[in-house]
Amino acid sequence: MRVLRLLRIFIPLLLIAAVVAGIVVVMTSRSSLKKSHQDVETAWVPLRAALDARYRTLDDARSRVAGVPGPVKQVAAEVTTAYDNWKRHSGSLSAQVTNANNLESLGRRLVVVSRAAPRLQGKTAELGAVNAFAALKPPGEAAAFDSAVAHFEDERHRPARTLAAGILGYGEIPTYYSTAPF
Repeated sequence: MRVLRLLRIFIPLLLIAAVVAGIVVVMTSRSSLKKSHQDVETAWVPLRAALDARYRTLDDARSRVAGVPGPVKQVAAEVTTAYDNWKRHSGSLSAQVTNANNLESLGRRLVVVSRAAPRLQGKTAELGAVNAFAALKPPGEAAAFDSAVAHFEDERHRPARTLAAGILGYGEIPTYYSTAPF
């Protein structure tokens, strides 16, 4: 009987202590998570501007080869959809970075299929636009952005902060991926 009486007292106390500890962890983690997330958002602004110019070049290449039947036309249609999404600036930062990575992938595909298309052989204006995109170097701002993302993800995945990040709504942010020129 005495044990049951002690359990009736200590179990609620332990639950209250666990709730208080969780609240303390969330509150102490908030400022660090918020600062690292703001650093990512700050680093995204100049990268976004550089990517706007990069994707205008991609869209120009797409517009010049979009009429070529076959794989070129299919990839060009995908680039159109992705570029339209990009221009809307819609969604969270994660969605925007994912869209940028998708455009990079589609841009590489457009270069490959355009260079391999027999109907484009000898068409210097069309291939010149494709090669102009292919020759672009990745934006220099990408390194600062990826560094900020890596720091944010390190903060977000610290053992005590994983719970806080979930509660406070700090989801994963992907890094920007771009390959070197072809």
